[in-house]
This record gives sequence, structure tokens and C-alpha cells, in this order.
Amino acid sequence: MPSATGNFVLDKGYRAAAAITKFRAVKFSGPETVTPVTAATDQIAGFAQWNVSAGEITRGKGCTVRQAGITEAEASAAIALGALVEMIADGRVRTATASSGARIVGRCVGAAAVNAGDRISLELVLDGTPVGATF
Repeated sequence: MPSATGNFVLDKGYRAAAAITKFRAVKFSGPETVTPVTAATDQIAGFAQWNVSAGEITRGKGCTVRQAGITEAEASAAIALGALVEMIADGRVRTATASSGARIVGRCVGAAAVNAGDRISLELVLDGTPVGATF
């Protein structure tokens, strides 16, 4: 069950270059095209709002990407309310650690995640340097 609903500022549609899982981070793979992230250090385009299967891509379905505002994001482990959040290689998120080298993507502003697979409300900060970061 989602922790809270999203609050979009900017959602944008892109072509999908590969199958995409909703509420996971995606990156640019070409002009107006996104694909799932493959490394924790990838520069992301945002978070996918819907699943896109390989079959749907061949029929022309694109991917809606949340680029600003509050999105749901899939947690890879427990995340506390208010915690800075970083992305891992499969596009899920976890509590940020100073030594990981992963890209910080925002702050948890919804209910805390207890288990992997839970969804949080994530206030997006896609430049990797949230206000108040102390690392």
C-alpha cells in the first residue's frame, strides 16, 4: 500500500527504451527517451509513474516521468520520515549514507518504509545536493 499520494509539479512523457518499473528511477538514454538506471551514480531523469512492458513499447506506450514535486518511490530497505534518500543501482531508494557515493535524490516526506518494497513519498531533488545536506 502506498505511503501517501504524490504531488506533482512536473510530469513529462518520454519514449521508453526498455521495460520500466513504476516508482523506480529512470535515466535518459537518448533524445526524449528514458531507460531504467543501472548504477547508483547515474544522473536520473526522474521517477517512472507507470509500468511499461517490452510489449507495450512495441505498441507505442511511453513512460510518464515525475521530474519535480513529490513522487512515490520504492524503498530497498527501511527509511525514516525526514531522511535524506539516495538511489541504488536498480532504481529503488534507501537512506543516504555519507560514504556510499550514490546520488541523493531527495527526502522522505511520507510515512516511513519498514521493509524492502514499501513505497515512500519522496520530495525530489534531482541535482544530487538537497538543501541541508551535511555530508
